[in-house]
Amino acid sequence: MSIPEGMPLYKWWTINKINDDMKWKQEAQLQMNFVDGKLNGMMQNSLKEKERTPIKVISTHVSKSILLPVYHLQRGKLNIILRDNFHNWKMSVISDKTIDANFDGLFHTTPPIEPDYTGDELASVYFEGFPKDLIFRYYDEPTTDKSHFSAHIINDNILWTTIYLILKAQGYVEPAEWETRDKY
Repeated sequence: MSIPEGMPLYKWWTINKINDDMKWKQEAQLQMNFVDGKLNGMMQNSLKEKERTPIKVISTHVSKSILLPVYHLQRGKLNIILRDNFHNWKMSVISDKTIDANFDGLFHTTPPIEPDYTGDELASVYFEGFPKDLIFRYYDEPTTDKSHFSAHIINDNILWTTIYLILKAQGYVEPAEWETRDKY
């Protein structure tokens, strides 16, 4: 398993302009702003500028006739691969250590009980643009070691919360501190 090198999102975005006549242009721009601003801002929080890792575009896919990125966010040895097709997010997490978090209510952490009825959200066909070796199984599946897993996530808020919990489990979220006179 290896993550492709990719291109910084800001550079990819300037090369791959979306035509003004595209109906989903605004949603695509909102998606990229969300990943660049909110998600990567949270991933890089508390790091000095020279330590920060830019978002990379490691692949692409097409939805609603718009070319969209497959994102790679990184902090230390924690890697998160994402794509949004305007319907849902697909996410794969790759870490050098176990992620011990409670994701109840955020996404399915176990395989479907009746896959012939519901399908399998983590089937590779749904991970448009993902390199095949970066698609994993469910977080709580017995064969998953909880340092590599994939998830189907239904909206931006749930994705933000999921990534926050991953960062917290990895020790990247620091407690909030009060400003005091002695601090300055």
